[in-house]
Amino acid sequence: MSGAVIGSILHGAYGDYYEQAVCLKHFRLTHPDITLKLFSACPHRHAELQVLDFGWADCFELWTQIGKHKIDQFFQFQGSDPTLRADVLSALPPEVLGKIDMQHNRRPWQYLRPILPLPPENQLGLSERGRNALPGVMRANGIAPDLFTRPTIGFLWRHRASGGAIRPLLQADAARLAAKYSRLFRRFIDACGCHVLICGMKVQRTPENKYRIDAKYPEFGLDLPAESATHLKGLSWALELEILSRCTVCVGNPSGFSEALSIKRGGAVLLVDPPPHYLAKALWRRAPLFGLQRPAALAAILASRWEWSLFRTMKAELDRSLRQAGSFSGKDPIL
Repeated sequence: MSGAVIGSILHGAYGDYYEQAVCLKHFRLTHPDITLKLFSACPHRHAELQVLDFGWADCFELWTQIGKHKIDQFFQFQGSDPTLRADVLSALPPEVLGKIDMQHNRRPWQYLRPILPLPPENQLGLSERGRNALPGVMRANGIAPDLFTRPTIGFLWRHRASGGAIRPLLQADAARLAAKYSRLFRRFIDACGCHVLICGMKVQRTPENKYRIDAKYPEFGLDLPAESATHLKGLSWALELEILSRCTVCVGNPSGFSEALSIKRGGAVLLVDPPPHYLAKALWRRAPLFGLQRPAALAAILASRWEWSLFRTMKAELDRSLRQAGSFSGKDPIL
């Protein structure tokens, strides 16, 4: 492989792109003598993710540009994905397709397992465009620059619908979950002045954002005081990931976003109310996220269906984070 030109096509949902890119950055950094050329299966995803730094790769272009490059072989993730095969691989010439291993369905979780948690140099940072855009996205969401000097809770909502990769069988009712999270976060707001940032809710679908939010965001939100809560507006997948990663505590339903957030925060994301199908798949595949392989963390995830248990888990995580940040007074901040 020394001196070879390696190609890879990023594809899937935003979380898939992120996980594949994390793996490929590690691959590139541990194989400094190769040339790595990345391609995107979807123009909308490609445009959105320009706020992330892909400078570690030798190029990042749309898949339609593959024919302009000399590539010796592909290091491809999830090559058996039906959408990738239908939209991209079926259109590639035989001489290019022959360089992709179609027999081995390489999964990001398999690659991530031995490399997590990531050292800082292996994380996906923001590009210059992303760094320039972040202040404007924060202003548009009403987020003051000094917000993160106080305790903050980042929350990612995702409720599964029928027809997706994760079956919603035995998933808790959306209205009941929203009421539970509203009561829970109000307790933290009242007790210690937390500000709650909510991602994935209360976003109106428009022609501008329809590809970004993928019809996954409901137009309802949590019932929280306006001065202590911000529903992010779905302006940028990657920049909202950056914003939530800065919170004191992060909580989320399972999704590609919460998985990416877990990677970015070194595992410090509390997974809550996972549908049984998601949990079964993650455990079967030994997903290296959310502490699923630790009995205590798995027990807390299973017990998150009960509000009192989730409150206790969040309280412990908030106290730990505040101690670590040096802003814990020694007195229990949550009564």
